[in-house]
Amino acid sequence: MMDRYGLFRLESGGFAVPLERMLRVIEAGQVTWLPLMPEQMAGMLIVDKRPVPLLDTSWLHGTKVGAGLSAPYQVLIATEFGPVALPADTTVGIVATGRGIWASAECDREYFLSESFCYRGGIYPVLNVDKFIMSLTRS
Repeated sequence: MMDRYGLFRLESGGFAVPLERMLRVIEAGQVTWLPLMPEQMAGMLIVDKRPVPLLDTSWLHGTKVGAGLSAPYQVLIATEFGPVALPADTTVGIVATGRGIWASAECDREYFLSESFCYRGGIYPVLNVDKFIMSLTRS
């Protein structure tokens, strides 16, 4: 069986999430900003009456601080510490690895795998969910 990834765009950047980590995509979710939140969080997303951290994506190439607060989609991702959400402007879709091309990442990005997934002219670095969440828990 081929691996599959969810592909997403945010501002001029993009990212891919392994399908087995995706819980769901929410359109126009209720996002609340709270004072004194850690800098890695853009806000709290309310999902099924529970708060889920909406992560800031300024670490993603091509995005600025606060971009997640106005994004029309939120991608819920499963982690060993519970769900987190990433903002997205557009959902490209769920794609099997055989439908695209793997290429070396342009630079060593701390929270991504060393390869990017290229699909229909877009480049989508694959998020290393475990490494990213571990870095948040240490800060």
